[in-house]
Amino acid sequence: MNSHRVRLRLLPTTRLGWWAARLLVAFAALFLIGISLAGAGQKIGGEEVFDSLWLTVPLAGAGLTAVLAGVLAGLTAAFAIVRRGERSVLVFLPLIVGLLVALFVQGEIFSPH
Repeated sequence: MNSHRVRLRLLPTTRLGWWAARLLVAFAALFLIGISLAGAGQKIGGEEVFDSLWLTVPLAGAGLTAVLAGVLAGLTAAFAIVRRGERSVLVFLPLIVGLLVALFVQGEIFSPH
């Protein structure tokens, strides 16, 4: 009887797996920066104020780079899993986050509010 077991690991074992994990950290950091900048632009009454160019430009930059980092993390993780046989938890997490970010961007493009 030939049993083929897949071993799950916590840490990545391939170079692409480590890149996916790094891109996930970059996504999280940029996402938190964007949330902080958005929170800094709110009035006490809860109405958002983006009259300042000094606040709007970094917020847009952090948002776009966070989206780019999230999608790249997902693509890198998918490539590491499919082509390199990566089987670590820290690579499946960027795959899930990348898919969610891609779905969010797709929803914003096709159904803006």
